[in-house]
Amino acid sequence: MNRVLNRRNLRSLKSRFPRYLALLLLIVMGVYLIISIVGSAEMIIQGTEKQKKFNKVEDGQFTVFLPLTDSQIHELSGYDTVIEPIFSIDLKAEDGSTLRMFKNRKKVDLIQLDEGRQAEKYGEAVIEKGYASAHDIHTGDFITAGGVKLRITGIGSVPDYDMCIARFSDTAVERSIFGLIFTSDEQYEKLKEKNDLNAEEYTYAYRLGYLSETTLKNDLKKIKIDPEQVDNKYFREIISEKLKDRHEFEDSISDLNDGAEKLSEGLKGLSSVIPELKDAAEGSAELADGTKKLKENTGELLDKVFEVKIENLTSFIPADENIKIEGAAGDVVMDKNAGLVAGIIVLTLFAYVISVFVVHQIEEEQSVIGALYALGVKKKDLMLHYITLPTLISLAAAVIGSLLGFSPLGILKQSEDTYSYFSLPQFDTVYPPYLIVYALVLPPVICAVVNAVVINRKLSRTALSLMKNEQSGRSYRQFTLKTRSFPKLFAIRQMVRESRSVITIILGMFVSLMIIMLGTDSAVLCGNVNDCTVNDTKFEYQYLYKYPDKTPPEDGEAAYVETLSTDCMGYTLDVSVIGLGEKSRYFDVSVAKGKNRAVINASLAERYGYRKGDKVAFTDSSSDTDYCFTVTDVCDYSVGFAIFMDIDSMRELFGKDEDYYNIVYSDRKLDIDDGRLYSVTSKDDVIRGAGVFSKLMLPLVTTLIVTGTIVFCIVMYLMMGVMIDRSATGISLIKIFGYRAGEIRKLYLNGNLVAVAAGAVLALPLAKKVIDAIFPSFIPNVACTIKLAFPWQLYLLFFVSVLVIYFVINRMLTGKINRISPAEVLKNRE
Repeated sequence: MNRVLNRRNLRSLKSRFPRYLALLLLIVMGVYLIISIVGSAEMIIQGTEKQKKFNKVEDGQFTVFLPLTDSQIHELSGYDTVIEPIFSIDLKAEDGSTLRMFKNRKKVDLIQLDEGRQAEKYGEAVIEKGYASAHDIHTGDFITAGGVKLRITGIGSVPDYDMCIARFSDTAVERSIFGLIFTSDEQYEKLKEKNDLNAEEYTYAYRLGYLSETTLKNDLKKIKIDPEQVDNKYFREIISEKLKDRHEFEDSISDLNDGAEKLSEGLKGLSSVIPELKDAAEGSAELADGTKKLKENTGELLDKVFEVKIENLTSFIPADENIKIEGAAGDVVMDKNAGLVAGIIVLTLFAYVISVFVVHQIEEEQSVIGALYALGVKKKDLMLHYITLPTLISLAAAVIGSLLGFSPLGILKQSEDTYSYFSLPQFDTVYPPYLIVYALVLPPVICAVVNAVVINRKLSRTALSLMKNEQSGRSYRQFTLKTRSFPKLFAIRQMVRESRSVITIILGMFVSLMIIMLGTDSAVLCGNVNDCTVNDTKFEYQYLYKYPDKTPPEDGEAAYVETLSTDCMGYTLDVSVIGLGEKSRYFDVSVAKGKNRAVINASLAERYGYRKGDKVAFTDSSSDTDYCFTVTDVCDYSVGFAIFMDIDSMRELFGKDEDYYNIVYSDRKLDIDDGRLYSVTSKDDVIRGAGVFSKLMLPLVTTLIVTGTIVFCIVMYLMMGVMIDRSATGISLIKIFGYRAGEIRKLYLNGNLVAVAAGAVLALPLAKKVIDAIFPSFIPNVACTIKLAFPWQLYLLFFVSVLVIYFVINRMLTGKINRISPAEVLKNRE
């Protein structure tokens, strides 16, 4: 008997091939999506972790105002702690882009070469792979940086610039405008001697031994700068300005002492001639002695009054707070989680679709099942028979989906976005056991379990009931309709009878729309980030100072900027604190005086839900200090995370001089000595950086929208086909009564139009609301606005698209109706 049942499986596969093919495609699509997204994320995560020991990735880095001495480095490097200077200078290329120059690393954050060799001689350099790709640079080519021609000997990446951005406050990578080069020590020192370069950045990377991070940080804080040891002319200008009053006081004391000595000598000579001046001479001698002692002790007194205590440590950033390190691994964690959740949603939909198939097949064959019961076939054999085919198809689909997912069309294709954005070596494909189990085991197991539950219930009837093809009374609900139109009345009752299939269509629509909304939200966010950046960036040039001049340039607007940080789902994001005057030409914000009063920008308000009057706190990691502010307003500025303060209040808060500034905004290029600056940023640079989001997300957006559309089409086709199969007897009967194909379609299919349209009206805003609620969890490592609102025209486009798909599938199923014979009704009659 089992052999006979197995033959029935082959006949069933042949007769229902389009349905099983669609089911197979649905499962293949779901498994492929899961494997490609989650597998590519695992490849990046595991590859990054594996590469850490080869590249000797830092445990953190710190910057100082002036380089540490050899003895200071030796003292800090106790207990097997390794500290290596990774100083850098920003050079301008011929096209205006920036290349950050480093010496070759020897102990920490070693470069991983994709091709070529290290730079060994003068005139050679290794270039970062992202910049090389954007500018079509290859090994052996020449570039010009800082006015010097360099030959490229290798192309690679370094782990401390996994996310290759110039500053921590940058929101996006833009390969075309920023990159890295690595040269020999000789080349670096030679270039550093040029006078037209930006200030050198003194950064040190460390790998901890038995020394704790806190101890290292505290030891660094104890190191103070001795102004007399500084050769930099701009730094000496700043120190001279700070000590101006001291020098004036010292000069006055010196003049007083000189005058007292001259007076003493003069009166001493006169007293020998005029005895009456003897007392005056003695008094002037005492005065001279007093002024001399005053001069001798003035230095000690002035050291206390005009004490210049400059802490050398300017920033201290552990690796887990550095967004440049393991940026790719952190980014794809959200992809991994999203892929697993999406997989559960798709597999749940797949389970429900299977249950509808099984119910329909058993109802279609219940007379045969009754006959087999009567012949002595056992229930368990029938259950095994009906479970076998869909389970095998699910297994085959899972295998095909897994092979496609692990192939270059899956993982490698999905990871292209990551490789095109982050600066990474090429990692090997990984095969996580849990993912293999997830993809290969879950689909057939879900299929077998669902079938077992449904079939057991359906096969629990008597053989006679099944042979007579008795219908359950619950299938035909009795209710009253006011309409007198027979086609409308019939279509509504038909829709109610097929409520299981209708619900499946609506659920499939909802799941598909969530996938589509995820892609559309990504596209809308990228567009809004770009638009907000263009609209909110009103300056043409931004000059960030290392050594500010005494007075800012005439045509520039001086401001004061500090960088604090905040936590977002375990990620550390930078918050720019910007001190402004009363009326700013470049920021439409009204700041209030007060050290704890601040205006926050729209990005912070959207991400954290801050409102006017709230208390907000941000951290200065270099000093382990938390700063608390009261929100006085929320301004319409959406470039990164930023808060605005009154510049005088901010100077007081951070202990700066009353005229201190470190950034200048301008509407035109200013003539500022490059040696005073950390960096120069133009509006075009900012806009290009914001536009990279759209380029990065385009493949993912396309994949999600296409996948969601295909899933919806397959589910609708399958379920509407099931409706026709279940109604074959009724269609056959009304064909006998002379109804034409078009009229039959109106009766049996057009009634679903109302359900589909109503389902779309409900599912569209619900899917949008669900995705909007969870979307911030997909980008916790990006400090940007989260403006996800759609124009109403986009909702209309989605609604019309749903109806178009419905009508296309409706037409496709007309052939299925035409194939139903009037004789069908006689098959199920005694």
